[in-house]
Amino acid sequence: TSASGISPYYNNTATVMTTFHIAESGLAYVNIDYEGCYDIATGATVRIKIEKRNLLVFWTEVIVDIHYFREASHAETFVYQLEKSGTYRCTVEYLISGTGGADDEIVFQDTASY
Repeated sequence: TSASGISPYYNNTATVMTTFHIAESGLAYVNIDYEGCYDIATGATVRIKIEKRNLLVFWTEVIVDIHYFREASHAETFVYQLEKSGTYRCTVEYLISGTGGADDEIVFQDTASY
């Protein structure tokens, strides 16, 4: 739900939930969870990108991971070891396909530090 209380309409997607967390050990956890519309969604491409902040304004890419799913719904947690402490930005891009129309493009972005 958006800040205005209005949920966006998607062609193939019922819900998407994403979380990003970094443990004190430097393990970054990215939880993806999408549910396609029943009998409409056919699969998804999920691109995970983690960047480290440098000099307060610049972001350096440290991880790019792309996953392809043939399920209408999928939930999974991906774990990545980060090498140095600092502030990280995680961007998760979903491209959810189906017979409901054009592919849905849904983007999640969050920052975390350790």
